[in-house]
Amino acid sequence: MPQTFYGPYDERNQDYANSGNANLGRFPLGHRLILPDDREYRFCLNDGTAEIAGRLYQSVASVSGHLNRAVDVVRAIDAALASATLVTTLAAIDIYAEGVAHTNDVTGEGYAYRIRRAFTAGAAHAAAAATGVLTVNFAAGEMLQVALDTTSEITFTRNRYHQVLITAAPPTAGISGCSPGVAAADRFYWSQIRGYAAVLASGTLRAGLPVMCGITTAGSVESTKRRIQVGASTTLVLTSNGSFAFLDSGGVTTGFSILAVSSSVAAQGIDITGGIAQNGPTVGICVKANPSTDHALINLDIC
Repeated sequence: MPQTFYGPYDERNQDYANSGNANLGRFPLGHRLILPDDREYRFCLNDGTAEIAGRLYQSVASVSGHLNRAVDVVRAIDAALASATLVTTLAAIDIYAEGVAHTNDVTGEGYAYRIRRAFTAGAAHAAAAATGVLTVNFAAGEMLQVALDTTSEITFTRNRYHQVLITAAPPTAGISGCSPGVAAADRFYWSQIRGYAAVLASGTLRAGLPVMCGITTAGSVESTKRRIQVGASTTLVLTSNGSFAFLDSGGVTTGFSILAVSSSVAAQGIDITGGIAQNGPTVGICVKANPSTDHALINLDIC
Protein backbone atom coordinates (compact mmCIF):
# COMPACT_ATOMS: atom_id res chain seq x y z
CA MET A 1 0.00 0.00 0.00
CA PRO A 2 1.19 3.57 -0.62
CA GLN A 3 3.03 5.19 2.27
CA THR A 4 5.16 8.32 2.73
CA PHE A 5 8.81 8.68 1.74
CA TYR A 6 10.75 11.72 2.96
CA GLY A 7 13.47 12.18 0.35
CA PRO A 8 16.18 14.57 -0.90
CA TYR A 9 15.52 17.18 -3.57
CA ASP A 10 17.04 15.15 -6.41
CA GLU A 11 14.67 12.24 -5.80
CA ARG A 12 11.93 14.12 -7.67
CA ASN A 13 14.05 14.02 -10.84
CA GLN A 14 14.37 10.25 -10.94
CA ASP A 15 12.53 7.93 -13.27
CA TYR A 16 12.36 4.19 -12.98
CA ALA A 17 12.06 1.24 -15.32
CA ASN A 18 9.31 -1.32 -14.78
CA SER A 19 10.18 -3.92 -12.16
CA GLY A 20 9.45 -7.30 -13.66
CA ASN A 21 6.39 -6.40 -15.71
CA ALA A 22 4.78 -3.36 -17.29
CA ASN A 23 2.52 -2.51 -14.34
CA LEU A 24 4.93 -2.92 -11.43
CA GLY A 25 7.06 -0.07 -10.13
CA ARG A 26 9.65 0.35 -7.39
CA PHE A 27 6.94 1.84 -5.15
CA PRO A 28 3.16 1.33 -5.11
CA LEU A 29 1.23 3.73 -7.31
CA GLY A 30 0.31 6.83 -5.33
CA HIS A 31 3.26 6.42 -2.94
CA ARG A 32 3.98 9.85 -1.43
CA LEU A 33 7.31 11.72 -1.67
CA ILE A 34 7.83 14.79 0.53
CA LEU A 35 10.89 16.98 -0.04
CA PRO A 36 12.68 19.03 2.65
CA ASP A 37 10.73 22.17 1.62
CA ASP A 38 7.41 20.27 1.97
CA ARG A 39 6.71 19.95 -1.76
CA GLU A 40 4.73 16.76 -2.28
CA TYR A 41 4.69 14.20 -5.10
CA ARG A 42 2.94 10.92 -5.97
CA PHE A 43 4.48 7.89 -7.69
CA CYS A 44 3.03 7.53 -11.21
CA LEU A 45 3.35 5.40 -14.30
CA ASN A 46 3.56 7.43 -17.51
CA ASP A 47 1.60 6.40 -20.61
CA GLY A 48 3.21 5.70 -23.99
CA THR A 49 4.31 9.33 -24.50
CA ALA A 50 7.28 11.15 -22.99
CA GLU A 51 6.33 13.68 -20.32
CA ILE A 52 6.33 17.43 -20.88
CA ALA A 53 7.55 19.57 -17.99
CA GLY A 54 5.09 21.99 -16.44
CA ARG A 55 1.94 20.25 -17.72
CA LEU A 56 -0.92 18.92 -15.65
CA TYR A 57 -1.63 15.21 -16.02
CA GLN A 58 -4.78 13.19 -15.41
CA SER A 59 -5.74 9.58 -14.94
CA VAL A 60 -7.19 7.43 -17.70
CA ALA A 61 -10.85 8.24 -18.39
CA SER A 62 -13.45 5.63 -17.48
CA VAL A 63 -14.43 3.09 -20.11
CA SER A 64 -18.21 2.86 -20.46
CA GLY A 65 -18.09 -0.89 -21.12
CA HIS A 66 -16.42 -1.42 -17.74
CA LEU A 67 -19.05 0.45 -15.68
CA ASN A 68 -22.22 -1.00 -14.17
CA ARG A 69 -21.29 -4.49 -15.29
CA ALA A 70 -23.35 -7.52 -14.29
CA VAL A 71 -21.67 -10.06 -12.01
CA ASP A 72 -21.32 -13.36 -13.89
CA VAL A 73 -21.41 -15.84 -10.97
CA VAL A 74 -22.40 -15.86 -7.31
CA ARG A 75 -19.59 -14.87 -4.90
CA ALA A 76 -19.79 -15.69 -1.20
CA ILE A 77 -18.95 -13.42 1.71
CA ASP A 78 -15.17 -13.30 2.35
CA ALA A 79 -14.30 -14.09 -1.27
CA ALA A 80 -11.09 -12.30 -2.26
CA LEU A 81 -12.07 -11.72 -5.87
CA ALA A 82 -14.94 -10.49 -8.00
CA SER A 83 -15.89 -10.78 -11.65
CA ALA A 84 -18.28 -9.27 -14.16
CA THR A 85 -19.00 -9.39 -17.88
CA LEU A 86 -17.59 -6.53 -19.96
CA VAL A 87 -19.05 -4.97 -23.08
CA THR A 88 -17.59 -2.99 -25.98
CA THR A 89 -13.96 -2.69 -24.83
CA LEU A 90 -11.37 -5.30 -23.84
CA ALA A 91 -9.29 -5.09 -20.67
CA ALA A 92 -5.55 -5.62 -21.10
CA ILE A 93 -3.68 -7.62 -18.49
CA ASP A 94 -3.31 -5.90 -15.09
CA ILE A 95 -4.60 -2.48 -16.21
CA TYR A 96 -6.68 -2.37 -13.03
CA ALA A 97 -3.78 -3.33 -10.77
CA GLU A 98 -3.85 -1.17 -7.60
CA GLY A 99 -7.23 0.18 -8.71
CA VAL A 100 -10.70 -0.32 -7.27
CA ALA A 101 -13.70 -2.53 -7.95
CA HIS A 102 -16.84 -1.14 -6.34
CA THR A 103 -20.32 -2.62 -6.16
CA ASN A 104 -22.50 0.13 -7.56
CA ASP A 105 -25.99 -1.39 -7.59
CA VAL A 106 -28.38 -4.08 -6.38
CA THR A 107 -27.16 -6.94 -4.16
CA GLY A 108 -24.01 -6.04 -2.20
CA GLU A 109 -24.02 -2.42 -3.38
CA GLY A 110 -22.06 0.29 -1.62
CA TYR A 111 -18.67 -1.39 -1.09
CA ALA A 112 -15.27 -0.59 -2.64
CA TYR A 113 -12.43 -3.12 -2.82
CA ARG A 114 -8.78 -2.46 -3.68
CA ILE A 115 -7.35 -4.62 -6.45
CA ARG A 116 -4.07 -6.46 -5.95
CA ARG A 117 -0.70 -5.04 -6.94
CA ALA A 118 0.74 -7.05 -9.86
CA PHE A 119 4.10 -8.30 -8.58
CA THR A 120 3.94 -10.83 -11.42
CA ALA A 121 2.11 -10.47 -14.71
CA GLY A 122 -1.56 -11.41 -14.31
CA ALA A 123 -1.54 -11.23 -10.51
CA ALA A 124 -4.18 -8.49 -10.51
CA HIS A 125 -6.17 -9.96 -13.36
CA ALA A 126 -5.82 -11.68 -16.72
CA ALA A 127 -6.74 -9.96 -19.95
CA ALA A 128 -10.44 -10.00 -20.84
CA ALA A 129 -12.11 -9.77 -24.23
CA ALA A 130 -14.52 -6.98 -25.08
CA THR A 131 -17.47 -9.25 -24.30
CA GLY A 132 -15.61 -11.48 -21.85
CA VAL A 133 -15.49 -11.85 -18.08
CA LEU A 134 -13.00 -9.74 -16.11
CA THR A 135 -11.97 -11.38 -12.81
CA VAL A 136 -9.99 -9.17 -10.45
CA ASN A 137 -8.09 -10.36 -7.38
CA PHE A 138 -8.30 -8.21 -4.26
CA ALA A 139 -5.37 -6.87 -2.26
CA ALA A 140 -4.40 -8.82 0.86
CA GLY A 141 -7.01 -8.34 3.58
CA GLU A 142 -9.75 -7.24 1.17
CA MET A 143 -12.77 -9.58 1.14
CA LEU A 144 -16.38 -9.32 0.04
CA GLN A 145 -18.46 -7.96 2.89
CA VAL A 146 -21.75 -8.98 1.29
CA ALA A 147 -22.33 -11.93 -1.04
CA LEU A 148 -22.79 -11.07 -4.72
CA ASP A 149 -25.26 -12.65 -7.11
CA THR A 150 -26.00 -12.21 -10.80
CA THR A 151 -28.17 -9.15 -10.13
CA SER A 152 -25.17 -7.32 -8.63
CA GLU A 153 -23.31 -4.69 -10.64
CA ILE A 154 -19.61 -3.82 -10.45
CA THR A 155 -17.63 -0.86 -11.78
CA PHE A 156 -13.87 -1.16 -12.39
CA THR A 157 -11.67 1.92 -11.90
CA ARG A 158 -8.02 2.38 -12.84
CA ASN A 159 -5.56 3.62 -10.26
CA ARG A 160 -5.42 7.40 -10.53
CA TYR A 161 -1.65 7.24 -11.11
CA HIS A 162 -1.61 4.43 -13.69
CA GLN A 163 -0.57 5.39 -17.24
CA VAL A 164 -1.26 9.08 -16.70
CA LEU A 165 -1.61 11.47 -19.63
CA ILE A 166 -1.79 15.22 -20.22
CA THR A 167 -5.14 16.60 -19.11
CA ALA A 168 -7.79 16.96 -21.76
CA ALA A 169 -9.44 20.37 -22.14
CA PRO A 170 -11.63 20.17 -20.15
CA PRO A 171 -10.27 17.22 -18.11
CA THR A 172 -12.01 13.85 -18.40
CA ALA A 173 -10.76 12.23 -15.19
CA GLY A 174 -9.08 13.01 -11.87
CA ILE A 175 -5.90 15.10 -11.87
CA SER A 176 -2.77 13.13 -11.00
CA GLY A 177 -0.32 16.04 -10.70
CA CYS A 178 2.15 18.27 -12.52
CA SER A 179 5.00 16.72 -14.49
CA PRO A 180 8.66 17.47 -13.68
CA GLY A 181 9.48 16.47 -17.27
CA VAL A 182 11.87 13.62 -16.55
CA ALA A 183 10.08 10.46 -17.71
CA ALA A 184 10.26 8.83 -21.11
CA ALA A 185 7.32 6.78 -22.35
CA ASP A 186 6.13 3.98 -20.07
CA ARG A 187 8.32 4.97 -17.12
CA PHE A 188 7.57 5.50 -13.44
CA TYR A 189 8.20 8.95 -11.98
CA TRP A 190 7.15 11.45 -9.28
CA SER A 191 4.23 13.75 -10.14
CA GLN A 192 3.90 16.94 -8.06
CA ILE A 193 0.60 17.57 -6.24
CA ARG A 194 1.50 20.25 -3.65
CA GLY A 195 3.86 23.22 -3.33
CA TYR A 196 5.42 25.65 -5.78
CA ALA A 197 5.56 24.45 -9.41
CA ALA A 198 5.96 26.03 -12.84
CA VAL A 199 2.78 25.28 -14.83
CA LEU A 200 1.67 26.29 -18.32
CA ALA A 201 -0.63 29.35 -18.10
CA SER A 202 -3.72 29.77 -20.25
CA GLY A 203 -5.18 33.27 -20.38
CA THR A 204 -4.67 36.01 -17.81
CA LEU A 205 -3.83 34.83 -14.29
CA ARG A 206 -3.86 36.97 -11.16
CA ALA A 207 -1.40 36.48 -8.29
CA GLY A 208 -3.13 35.39 -5.13
CA LEU A 209 -6.23 34.02 -6.89
CA PRO A 210 -7.16 30.36 -7.40
CA VAL A 211 -6.50 28.54 -10.66
CA MET A 212 -8.22 25.54 -12.14
CA CYS A 213 -7.25 22.90 -14.66
CA GLY A 214 -7.44 24.52 -18.10
CA ILE A 215 -10.65 23.89 -20.03
CA THR A 216 -9.40 25.27 -23.35
CA THR A 217 -5.68 24.34 -23.39
CA ALA A 218 -4.55 20.81 -22.52
CA GLY A 219 -2.21 20.49 -19.54
CA SER A 220 -2.58 24.14 -18.46
CA VAL A 221 -4.06 26.18 -15.64
CA GLU A 222 -6.39 29.15 -15.98
CA SER A 223 -8.17 31.48 -13.58
CA THR A 224 -10.97 29.70 -11.77
CA LYS A 225 -14.35 30.41 -13.35
CA ARG A 226 -17.81 29.53 -12.12
CA ARG A 227 -21.13 29.74 -13.89
CA ILE A 228 -24.52 30.33 -12.31
CA GLN A 229 -27.20 27.86 -13.34
CA VAL A 230 -30.54 29.36 -14.32
CA GLY A 231 -34.00 27.84 -14.52
CA ALA A 232 -34.72 26.27 -17.92
CA SER A 233 -38.14 27.94 -18.17
CA THR A 234 -37.02 31.43 -17.18
CA THR A 235 -38.43 34.25 -19.33
CA LEU A 236 -37.10 37.79 -19.16
CA VAL A 237 -39.43 40.52 -20.45
CA LEU A 238 -37.90 43.95 -21.09
CA THR A 239 -39.84 47.17 -21.46
CA SER A 240 -36.80 49.23 -22.43
CA ASN A 241 -33.37 48.60 -23.87
CA GLY A 242 -30.85 47.28 -21.36
CA SER A 243 -27.05 47.56 -21.16
CA PHE A 244 -25.08 45.06 -19.10
CA ALA A 245 -21.48 44.07 -18.43
CA PHE A 246 -19.63 40.99 -17.19
CA LEU A 247 -16.49 41.40 -15.06
CA ASP A 248 -14.25 38.30 -14.97
CA SER A 249 -11.61 37.34 -12.41
CA GLY A 250 -8.90 38.76 -14.67
CA GLY A 251 -10.39 42.24 -14.42
CA VAL A 252 -11.69 42.25 -18.00
CA THR A 253 -15.11 43.85 -18.58
CA THR A 254 -17.28 42.66 -21.48
CA GLY A 255 -20.30 44.81 -22.32
CA PHE A 256 -23.45 43.78 -24.15
CA SER A 257 -26.94 45.12 -24.81
CA ILE A 258 -30.41 43.60 -24.97
CA LEU A 259 -33.06 45.29 -27.09
CA ALA A 260 -36.54 45.65 -25.66
CA VAL A 261 -39.20 43.32 -26.99
CA SER A 262 -42.94 43.22 -26.54
CA SER A 263 -44.36 40.04 -25.08
CA SER A 264 -47.56 38.84 -23.50
CA VAL A 265 -45.71 36.35 -21.31
CA ALA A 266 -45.57 37.33 -17.66
CA ALA A 267 -42.10 38.08 -16.35
CA GLN A 268 -40.48 35.40 -14.20
CA GLY A 269 -37.64 35.59 -11.75
CA ILE A 270 -34.18 34.29 -12.62
CA ASP A 271 -33.32 31.23 -10.55
CA ILE A 272 -29.83 31.53 -9.04
CA THR A 273 -30.47 29.01 -6.30
CA GLY A 274 -29.15 26.09 -8.34
CA GLY A 275 -25.60 24.85 -8.19
CA ILE A 276 -22.41 26.42 -9.46
CA ALA A 277 -21.02 24.95 -12.66
CA GLN A 278 -17.24 24.60 -12.95
CA ASN A 279 -15.72 22.65 -15.83
CA GLY A 280 -12.30 22.12 -14.27
CA PRO A 281 -11.18 21.34 -10.71
CA THR A 282 -9.32 23.98 -8.70
CA VAL A 283 -5.66 22.91 -8.46
CA GLY A 284 -3.98 25.71 -6.48
CA ILE A 285 -3.21 29.42 -6.12
CA CYS A 286 -1.30 31.61 -8.57
CA VAL A 287 1.91 32.94 -7.00
CA LYS A 288 3.54 34.59 -10.03
CA ALA A 289 1.25 35.50 -12.95
CA ASN A 290 3.39 35.14 -16.04
CA PRO A 291 1.79 35.85 -19.46
CA SER A 292 -0.51 33.40 -21.20
CA THR A 293 1.38 30.49 -22.88
CA ASP A 294 4.30 31.10 -20.47
CA HIS A 295 4.76 29.05 -17.31
CA ALA A 296 3.40 30.67 -14.16
CA LEU A 297 4.42 29.83 -10.61
CA ILE A 298 1.56 27.97 -8.95
CA ASN A 299 1.22 26.82 -5.35
CA LEU A 300 -0.34 23.44 -6.17
CA ASP A 301 -2.91 21.81 -3.94
CA ILE A 302 -4.29 18.82 -5.85
CA CYS A 303 -6.52 16.52 -3.82
